[in-house]
Amino acid sequence: MKALKTPIVAALLFVVQGSIAHADDVADASAASDAFYANLSVLDDGSAMSTVFAQTPYITFVGPMSKDIVVGWPALKNYFANANERFNRREARIENRSLHVSGSVAWEVGLEVGEFELKNGSVLPVNWVVTNIYEKQADGTWLIVSHHVQPGAK
Repeated sequence: MKALKTPIVAALLFVVQGSIAHADDVADASAASDAFYANLSVLDDGSAMSTVFAQTPYITFVGPMSKDIVVGWPALKNYFANANERFNRREARIENRSLHVSGSVAWEVGLEVGEFELKNGSVLPVNWVVTNIYEKQADGTWLIVSHHVQPGAK
């Protein structure tokens, strides 16, 4: 019977360690989401987004009024640099978030709410459905590889 206990203990430790790592990944992916929404208020040349988006050729971005899909980090940085010139203020947060992690990929869906103030003073209410996809990097950080929003239900 003693010989059987060692494999069982090892298996239990593996399961417990796996769940702890998973819990850490969920917390870290959630923190990456929080960082994205904090950086969304930064109206710079697009540099703030470099800390939350993977700087790869395969990242994608679709905004609520996008006519095209933005693909790749250089195009996305340029998109934010141009878009940021149109705003006095941009504030948004995610509500009713459902976030899941599987291996090195995490995804969340929810409602993006807030408001954007344009340079002309008009205020655009934010009430959008959002999907964000994150990828765990080699250094353990979670970065966005896809952001997609569309107008929410009226």
